[in-house]
Amino acid sequence: MHHIVSRQIGGYRPDNLITLCSTCHNKVSVGDLKLKVKPSRGFKAETFMSTVRWMLVDRIRKLGNTVSHTYGYITKSKRINAGLSKSYINDAFVIAGGISQVRSAVQYVSKQVRKCNRKLFKGGRSHIRNTADRFIQGFQRFDKVIWKGIECFVFGRRTTGYFDLRRLDGTNICASAKASDCSLMERAQTLLIEKRRFLPALKCRVSTPGRFHENTIKRARTGCYPQENKGNCSY
Repeated sequence: MHHIVSRQIGGYRPDNLITLCSTCHNKVSVGDLKLKVKPSRGFKAETFMSTVRWMLVDRIRKLGNTVSHTYGYITKSKRINAGLSKSYINDAFVIAGGISQVRSAVQYVSKQVRKCNRKLFKGGRSHIRNTADRFIQGFQRFDKVIWKGIECFVFGRRTTGYFDLRRLDGTNICASAKASDCSLMERAQTLLIEKRRFLPALKCRVSTPGRFHENTIKRARTGCYPQENKGNCSY
């Protein structure tokens, strides 16, 4: 058995193992042979849905609610017929029976992270142990902060007090932000939630506050959106 990713990092998970003959395994070990193998994506999400879906439906029905389940191809067909682009919020809209209802311009993005939020090793494939403290200048990984008026999360920290700030989808806000310029909003939790405002398609009916409506028009004309600020520290 060969570990696709180092055993120290990847462990003995089945999706990190591959069978090789002794000859090939020795060649890989000494670097004479390179494998073009990607770790298996696994079927954790599919297994979870198959196991839990019907239990959830039954329990909700017993509470007196009307509930039904759907499938991806049905959602896709409805979304295409409505002329909507592929996104989680549009999928949720058509699953809920949305057609031409007024939609809010506010959406919530969530991301689940591990409970122990301190990296054990430096980098994705490094064997060097991470000796940094859990808190650096009062901040830990995945704390929600405000940096120059932008809500974001601490994805990386340096002992010098400079942080890597990003949105939950990985969009870079600033790769080297001073800790003194960050204000804590929420402590890191297992489930992170980010509130966003989005600019919908012109055919969508959206309920928005006046000032936000003016700002979205201005951004649409200039093509400047904060969430598209890739790696640039200026806003």
